[in-house]
Amino acid sequence: MKLLNVLCYIGLVTSVIAMAFVLVNWLSYMKTRVGSDLRSVQPGFPTKSVGFFLISAVITAVLASSLGSYARRDALNFLQNLSGGYQVYVNEQEARDPDKMISSLKQVAPYWAHHSHPTKRIRVDIRTAARDLTLELGRDSDNPQEYWVFYVDDGIASQNEIGRITTPAFDAY
Repeated sequence: MKLLNVLCYIGLVTSVIAMAFVLVNWLSYMKTRVGSDLRSVQPGFPTKSVGFFLISAVITAVLASSLGSYARRDALNFLQNLSGGYQVYVNEQEARDPDKMISSLKQVAPYWAHHSHPTKRIRVDIRTAARDLTLELGRDSDNPQEYWVFYVDDGIASQNEIGRITTPAFDAY
């Protein structure tokens, strides 16, 4: 996952640099198109810089999408493999009904947007002897029992939802 994060950051930087070349070459191309035709050599359409930008942008988008899928899969694998001996903390307070919360979190799935946004964030820490998992739940602006789930342990995916759940388990928070 760290390799995907590094590759995504490299792709983002490459896209930004390529965008600068696209702008310079496009402006040069447009300037000669509008100016007089007295020049003997006129630059053509900036195919290389546009192509390089588009390819790097598409690769970055695919990597970012893959990171979200990988983060969801990692979180669900962690939750599915939980057996006894775990602790759940919500906003750094021990949870009252951890089994209900874990059961709800196991239902994380991708969800199509419906013109709402996450509001108040709730931090959920699940601790075991082997590993810890930290998730953030953003309460939906339209449906107070719907939560956007964010995977905090990852760089790029930490700002993109990995899925959503609908549950009353976190209403008290």
